[in-house]
Amino acid sequence: MLNTRKESKTFINLGIVLNDKEKVLMIKRRVLEKGKDNSILEWAFPGGTQWTDETRQESVKRNILSETGYDIQWIEQIDLAFHPEIPVFIAYHLCSLASPDPIIKPKEVHEIAEIRWVKPQNIKRLITTTLNPKVANELGI
Repeated sequence: MLNTRKESKTFINLGIVLNDKEKVLMIKRRVLEKGKDNSILEWAFPGGTQWTDETRQESVKRNILSETGYDIQWIEQIDLAFHPEIPVFIAYHLCSLASPDPIIKPKEVHEIAEIRWVKPQNIKRLITTTLNPKVANELGI
């Protein structure tokens, strides 16, 4: 049976996932995305597009599990904003781990080159596009 679910191409949910060591889950993309100001998106928070029949919380949980293998607990939405360089509307979600270790092998190996836990103060070294101010505030950076 064909998957007939529809997804938004201009709206994504990203998870700001913290572990018990206060590190943040980050992904390195295999395919780099160029922003309208020629900035390059290589490192990002995990997440992705939302199916039309799922909630934002379901979407962020599904996408993070698929990309990283980690099961998460949704805590709250941090912000909802249009990205200044990449033409997409983003819901940023604060999340914690439901389990300290991945529960499955990542399914998005064709999209994700690396999965890394990063100290919040090192995030600005990895992200080469604008970091959402409310996310930065939430992480104390």
